[in-house]
Amino acid sequence: MAEPQSPTRRELFELLGAGVVFDITLEAAGQPILATRLHFAPDGKVTLLTGKVELGQGSRTLLTQCVAEELGIQVEQVQVVMGDTARVPDDGGTFASLTTPLTVPVVRHAAAAAREMLKTVKPEEAMLREIPVKAEVRRPQEWTVLGTSVKHVRGRDIVTGRLKFAGDLKAPGMLIGKVIRPEAYAAELASFDGSATERIPNVKVVRAGNFLGVAAPDESTAERAAGLIRAEWRPRELIQPPALYEHFKKTSAPPVANFNTRYPPLLEEGRVTEGLKQAAKRHEATYTLPSIAHAPIEPRAALAYWDEKGLTVFTGAQAPFGVRKQLAGTFNIPESQVRVIAVDTGSAFGGKHGPEVALEAAYLAKETGKPVRVTWSREEEFVRSYCRPAGIIEVRSGISAEGRIVAWDFHNYHSGPASLRAPYAIPNFCCAYHRAESPMRHGPYRSLAAVANTFAREAHVDELAELAGRDSVEFRLQNVAEARLREAIQRAAERFGWGRRRTAAGMACNIEKGGHMALFVELEPKGKSVRLLRMVMAFDCGAALNPDYLKNEITGALIMGMGGALFEELKYDRYKVLNGSFGRYRVPRFSDTPEMEVILIDRRDIAPAGAGESPITVVAPAIANALFRATGARRRSLPLAPDA
Repeated sequence: MAEPQSPTRRELFELLGAGVVFDITLEAAGQPILATRLHFAPDGKVTLLTGKVELGQGSRTLLTQCVAEELGIQVEQVQVVMGDTARVPDDGGTFASLTTPLTVPVVRHAAAAAREMLKTVKPEEAMLREIPVKAEVRRPQEWTVLGTSVKHVRGRDIVTGRLKFAGDLKAPGMLIGKVIRPEAYAAELASFDGSATERIPNVKVVRAGNFLGVAAPDESTAERAAGLIRAEWRPRELIQPPALYEHFKKTSAPPVANFNTRYPPLLEEGRVTEGLKQAAKRHEATYTLPSIAHAPIEPRAALAYWDEKGLTVFTGAQAPFGVRKQLAGTFNIPESQVRVIAVDTGSAFGGKHGPEVALEAAYLAKETGKPVRVTWSREEEFVRSYCRPAGIIEVRSGISAEGRIVAWDFHNYHSGPASLRAPYAIPNFCCAYHRAESPMRHGPYRSLAAVANTFAREAHVDELAELAGRDSVEFRLQNVAEARLREAIQRAAERFGWGRRRTAAGMACNIEKGGHMALFVELEPKGKSVRLLRMVMAFDCGAALNPDYLKNEITGALIMGMGGALFEELKYDRYKVLNGSFGRYRVPRFSDTPEMEVILIDRRDIAPAGAGESPITVVAPAIANALFRATGARRRSLPLAPDA
């Protein structure tokens, strides 16, 4: 967690006006972990300042609920200022489902502490007070706002178009920027001729290393100017599947144990070799998955300008303080001279961590001396952003005569270590992630590598159930010791009617980021395509703070998971991506969506875990297992229906 950053007293009162500003610092292991500020205005309005951002997942509404609950006020009395690096504390990026388990308790304790402090401080007094957080938060049985389905606090602004995204922003004298790209996926700029472009009035050509762009007074002029530039590029050759998977193995490095990370790359217990020798039956299989795109509804955009204070950028960013740091490093200026204002974002799915579009707008703004807005095209969003890493996973396993998993040897090459640990009671296991080289730019994707590892694991476990001659649910319950996961499996199976739906049905389960889940699917193969008929998910992430939003997040993750499971794949030849548009890159459609049911297991006595990522992990294996029952053929490579 980043060190808390402190806006000045003057900045706070310039932003918020008269009233009391409470500065709250929590500590863990003797170290400050987060600073959250609350402002109380004389008119009764309360403002929360946080470095978290709104990506469509509902964090603004959830944090509003937290403040309203602990202060005993109406939701309408609370506003939240998010992601402005000059005004808010650095709460860490908005990723990894950390807002609910980490930020929510901090905000609740802060509001509870402020509630006590207000007994001695008047809201109309202009002052900055530091609060040692000791106050008790309200117990779940006392909740009146948390635990209820509060609607999106900006819902009306969204549906009426009043809410502005980065691509909607304007500034006086603003120019429009366009970047000249190579046809190749990866290439170095060798030379360019911009003479024809420079003859157009009020157009500026800018080169900075491998960056080449133009700035013009309007969109059409910028497009025309960019089209007149003649650039020579030195392309780099790509490696295509299936050779890519062998490349991962050839370039891989042995994992080294490291438990100072959320996802250790090596987990071992018992003696795998001995376990395999003693197993009554053994099995091994290999699973692969390709690179896929994030495909957010909103292509990234940024508006940048320079003034006497330095650089200011408005953009949709998951980690505004991280973007600030990278911009400062690129331009060799102090971070204090860079301000990133993260506007509400039209989804990201892990794809908007970096400074790409902000950096492009900043280059152009610096050279022109004017505000510049750069908005990526849909093709740029597909091709120029990083993708979910491809991977190959090799699994060896053994079961006893009684049907218990006694040995588990699991090796992921390249895609990542998230969800490496199996949620089963296995006495001998080795779960390893091997780093490898990739020709594609890759980075975080919703749930990281938990999709890859859960696909391989749950498909393999289903194969073990078949090897043991056991029912899929029965086999898992025999090998799962964790009570919450067992309940999720049992409740989902009962609602689905598992015993009555065997010919084209499948299931998968997982424990990821504190979420315990089981998914059951029913489908119908139709030639090369697959028609999903029904999905039933039981999900337990502790206390449900906003049940409707939680169901929405789970449902959205299931739909998104259908794409990666069935047909999503970035296709490319030796040099370029071939399907960089929605017309050529298949994503789930309304017609693909089956009947869906989400069973929430609401445990008010357990601290809530995040749920934005983990539900996507069980979709691919559940579909793969259902396809086996429908067709008799095991499909171990994603996507499962690439020609759909």
